[in-house]
Order: sequence, then C-alpha cells, then structure tokens
Amino acid sequence: MDLVTPNIGLVFWTTLTFIILLVILGKFAFPVITNAIAKRNQHIADSIKKADEITAQLEQIKEERKAIISAAKEEQNDILKEVNALKEKLLQEAKDKAKAEAVKIMDEAKIAIQQEKEKALKGIKNQVALISVDIAGKVLKKSMEDDKAQQEYVNKLLDEVNVLNN
Repeated sequence: MDLVTPNIGLVFWTTLTFIILLVILGKFAFPVITNAIAKRNQHIADSIKKADEITAQLEQIKEERKAIISAAKEEQNDILKEVNALKEKLLQEAKDKAKAEAVKIMDEAKIAIQQEKEKALKGIKNQVALISVDIAGKVLKKSMEDDKAQQEYVNKLLDEVNVLNN
C-alpha cells in the first residue's frame, strides 16, 4: 500500500518541479510556441484571403470569357448572315444574267432562223422559177415545132395583150 499512497515529501517535490518547469516553459517555450502559432494563423489567414482574391479574379475572368465568347458568337452569326445574303444576291444576279443571256441567244437564234428560212425560200423560189421556165420552154418548143402552131400562139398572145390594154 505504500505504493498507492504518496508521501508528503514526494508530493511537495513533484509540485515544486512542476511549478519550476511551468515557469521555465512559460518564460522560454510558450512565447515561442504562441508566436509560431500566431504566425501560422496569420499565414493561414493571408493564404485564405489570397485564395478568395484569386477565386474572385477567376470568377471575373470567367465572366469576361463568357462575354467575349458571346460577342464572338454574335459576330460570327452576323458574318454568316452577311455571307448568306451576299451568296443569295450573287446567285440571283447570276440567274438574272443567265436568263438575260438565254433570252438574247434565243432572240438571235430566232432572227438567224428567220433569215435562213427567207434565204431558203428565195432559193427555192429561184429554183422553181428556173425549173418552171425550163419546163415551159421545153413544152413550148415541143408544142411549137411547126410554123402554124407558132403563128396561132403569137396571135393568141397578141389578143390577150389587146384585151388587157382595153
């Protein structure tokens, strides 16, 4: 039982040692430890403040990026609209020009066809006239082989001319 019950001298010396140790720690160790803890707390506070500032800057940059992207998309849409309008205009101009060219070519072709038709008709008329004169000459020559027939034909023509003149 001696071991469980401390004697008074042991308690005194343990308490005295504890107080001396507490004074020495209070004088030398605690100020250093509290200083280190204060510096650490300050460093953590500064780091949190900087992290908050950086987070705010990142948010601002995100907003600016969104605004820039939005503006770029709007500009892209405007450019696409302009390109589409220009494309439509060019296509319409090309169609109009092609139609005008087609009408012009058709008109020129109609004129050329009409001229060729007239030329062909003149040629046919000339050929028919030549053939008719040839046939008439041959018919007259055959029918007028004798003098009496020639004399009758000339008289008949003279009578027709007299009738026309009267």
